[in-house]
Amino acid sequence: MTDRRRSDDYKQISGYIPLDLALEFKSICARLGISQSDVIEEMTQEWVAKKTGSHSPNSQKDAPKTIADLVRANIAELKRCGIKNLPALAKGEVLPTPGDFAIITSALDISEEERKKIWEETFKISVYHDAKGVKVYKDSGGVKEDECEYS
Repeated sequence: MTDRRRSDDYKQISGYIPLDLALEFKSICARLGISQSDVIEEMTQEWVAKKTGSHSPNSQKDAPKTIADLVRANIAELKRCGIKNLPALAKGEVLPTPGDFAIITSALDISEEERKKIWEETFKISVYHDAKGVKVYKDSGGVKEDECEYS
């Protein structure tokens, strides 16, 4: 994880808000296990997009490649969807079930094409289609194991 305080890619911003709002914000972040920086970054991105009528200038460059990237970039929003193990998912320590992956990508309005790319990049897998949907196999040096279905 990036140490934002020491990174040249991050800059501190600050401002003053009413005490009761600040306390409620901190309380909610703590209760949900979300860093205040992550929430402020998400809110700032949404505000900039709203004011400019576009996405953030880095949206293409920062498009999530793996499930961990996707969760990390949207952890605050996903907390509201009831997804469990988000901190571990964001760090790539665990992987979501196919059902949780469907909930995550639906909540974030991810297209089917992008879902498949993220799933494949996460698992570095081979995918084939059949009449029942898409079969996904974790690649283990030519040996297929841990079969899961993604449809």
